[in-house]
Amino acid sequence: MAFDALAPTYDQTFTDTQIARWLRGRVHARFHHLWQPGNHVLELGCGTGEDARHLAGQGIRVTATDGSEKMLQVARDKNQHTPLAEFRHLDLNRLPATDFMDNYDGVVANFGVINCVNDLSDLADWLAPRVKIGGRIAFGVMSPWCLWEIAWNAAHLDFSTATRRIRGGSTFRSNETEIRVHYPSPRRLRQRFSSYFRQTHLEGLGILLPPSGAYGVIEKRPRWLGLLTNLESRIAGYERLARFADHYWIELIRE
Repeated sequence: MAFDALAPTYDQTFTDTQIARWLRGRVHARFHHLWQPGNHVLELGCGTGEDARHLAGQGIRVTATDGSEKMLQVARDKNQHTPLAEFRHLDLNRLPATDFMDNYDGVVANFGVINCVNDLSDLADWLAPRVKIGGRIAFGVMSPWCLWEIAWNAAHLDFSTATRRIRGGSTFRSNETEIRVHYPSPRRLRQRFSSYFRQTHLEGLGILLPPSGAYGVIEKRPRWLGLLTNLESRIAGYERLARFADHYWIELIRE
């Protein structure tokens, strides 16, 4: 699995950075609008288990899944004293026909997991019978236009990276394996799920803040970081800006 190589250092290079923690805090604030103690949530692409730990800490049962066994091992180790969280393998491009048939109160997939799904309609078809009517699903998706990424990489003459989202896709390579990364717009994602789910909320994550490759530039300048996070908090609710952020956060309800 391509993401196995990232598992040992993922928390150090992403989870524990100031900007990632601030963005994750905004996501966690949304969790409280979606699910209550006693609910059961399915997490797709749990990574090292940070969101599962937060949900379980709020009294929410979590079935956390990932396609990377090494990510799952880190997540299990981190959550060994978290009884409400269980961790299972799930490849989102090889969805099992009969597994995970619990009647979930919701589904969450944070920080780009959905971008690695080759067919969103297949995922919608798979989730529909597994989510209760009225259940909420929420995704943090890498957007098709990240203004920071375009400007930053163009300034460094890396035009391939600067334009990868505009071109509609890119390829992540690691451990001699490849994963195709897609950049669906909110409208496209909404359309793929529209047979079963209706959008209820949309906001940008990282409209003014840079993508992870440039976190250090801002984090070394506390005044800039404070200014940008303050401004971002004020404009994040403008839905039309979501597609220009590093990620957008979209919520839908099962009908």
